[in-house]
Amino acid sequence: MITALLLAAGQGQRINCQPKALLTWRGQTFMRRALQQLALAGLDEVVVVTGAYHASVKPEVDSLAHEFPPGWLQEVFNPDFEQGLLGSIQAGLRSCDRQTDAVLITLVDLPFLEAGDFAGILQCFRKGRAERLVRSVADGKPTHPVLIPRAYFPEILQKAPSERGCSFLFEAYADRVRTHEVTQDNGHIDIDTMEDYLAHISP
Repeated sequence: MITALLLAAGQGQRINCQPKALLTWRGQTFMRRALQQLALAGLDEVVVVTGAYHASVKPEVDSLAHEFPPGWLQEVFNPDFEQGLLGSIQAGLRSCDRQTDAVLITLVDLPFLEAGDFAGILQCFRKGRAERLVRSVADGKPTHPVLIPRAYFPEILQKAPSERGCSFLFEAYADRVRTHEVTQDNGHIDIDTMEDYLAHISP
């Protein structure tokens, strides 16, 4: 069983302090698009991690739940969202199904990722050994999504929260990392600022 952790806990300080999950592209919120692509890719479960804008993002998640199988989608609040990305990953790990063999971690502000990108990560994992870490690359640069097997969960949960996410794992176990090239620039364009949104999303 593979669970997706969809991280949507950020404060959006560089995008006029608004939830990126509720930004829209082609008539869909970033949240809805991400969930649809994860479902098409065949993820067994999705845990959405909310934080700074929990009060406005949770209703969006709840309103979308009926579009997916019962129990497939859940939301968890990370009260320590100010401490950085790793804290949200830890909150997601604590909430995923006990039968989860690995987590695929992705961000809600990567709207160009498609089902094929997520499916490619899953395929890369299933072809390798159980301890394999899988990292996406775009134009030779590391990006999301990444996939981390259960064997590494205790190590992640023991770390102090930080902005670095799980990059420490990929550095410590570089010999176990497989890479997957995401199509075009799908994983390389994140929407961090209003300038990014205007350049890539808004006409």
